[in-house]
Amino acid sequence: MSKEAIIDKILSDAQVKAESFKREQTDVADEIIAKAAEECKSYIYRFDHETDVLVEDLLTRSVTVAELDAKKLILGARKQVLDDVFARVLEKLSSLDKKRRKELLLGMLSNAENGDVVTLSQNERDILKKEDIERYAKSAKIELTLCDEYGNFAGGMILSGGGVDKNFTYEVETEQLRDSLEASVAKEIFS
Repeated sequence: MSKEAIIDKILSDAQVKAESFKREQTDVADEIIAKAAEECKSYIYRFDHETDVLVEDLLTRSVTVAELDAKKLILGARKQVLDDVFARVLEKLSSLDKKRRKELLLGMLSNAENGDVVTLSQNERDILKKEDIERYAKSAKIELTLCDEYGNFAGGMILSGGGVDKNFTYEVETEQLRDSLEASVAKEIFS
């Protein structure tokens, strides 16, 4: 074999090996690309699914929050209505005619004990007089004293004695009335 033939043979074999190597590497690259494409598809599918789940969760939470906010607004409105109702009760008590207020105050005196001091509101100084309290005390056979100072409340009285204050102010009476009747009043108004 001549030198040229050997060189041609070497070149020809190198060409064949290079093409074989190129095909092998192309096949390996194609496999890598195909595997990467599959992983991308799987990732995209998972990502789409996770996104759908997150969107659904977000929508559910938004609806729940909106429902809770609506309930809070309704409860707030109901509370305001009840506040208004019991504020009107307090106004009505304060605006009773003198005769009825006097009867109410005398009824409160039935809770007095011997030695109590009676504190009236400024609004009732002309309704229940010292003489009325003395007359009541005499009929109940107890001693009562009218306080020289008037209380800072809408109406009613405070009976003080023996280290204990018995609060019969309109505000406290209305609040106790509210505590005992609020559920039934709410049911009546909102049903």
